[in-house]
Amino acid sequence: MIVVTTATASAAVLVGPEGEYTRIRSLAQRAMVRSATESFEHLRLSPGAEHEHPGRADSESAWFVLRGPVLAEQLPHAAHHLAAEGDLLLAPAGRGLRLRAGPLGAELLCLALRTPVAPRRPRRRTGGRVRP
Repeated sequence: MIVVTTATASAAVLVGPEGEYTRIRSLAQRAMVRSATESFEHLRLSPGAEHEHPGRADSESAWFVLRGPVLAEQLPHAAHHLAAEGDLLLAPAGRGLRLRAGPLGAELLCLALRTPVAPRRPRRRTGGRVRP
């Protein structure tokens, strides 16, 4: 089966307090690609718009800057990086990312991937009788 998403697919538009906006269009989700992919999204930020992507313990994300510049702030420790067109930003599992578009706006692709979770070891039971 081939799944095709088009430029006419519906998008969510988030409007900020000063009229800035973020347009998010999901290109693929886990059910479509049947892999470790959580989602594949296209973001368009108006000039000065800010978008916060909260980190999840079970997924990491890669952000490719198509058009920029973008000020990226890693959360929660607030490391900053000014990304330009062609840069790739990586957010490890459990770390969020705040993006702020430059004066001409920005456009990015985001690929979020599930990270493998290590199986838990069974706990040893203690108690009961103690053998000499």
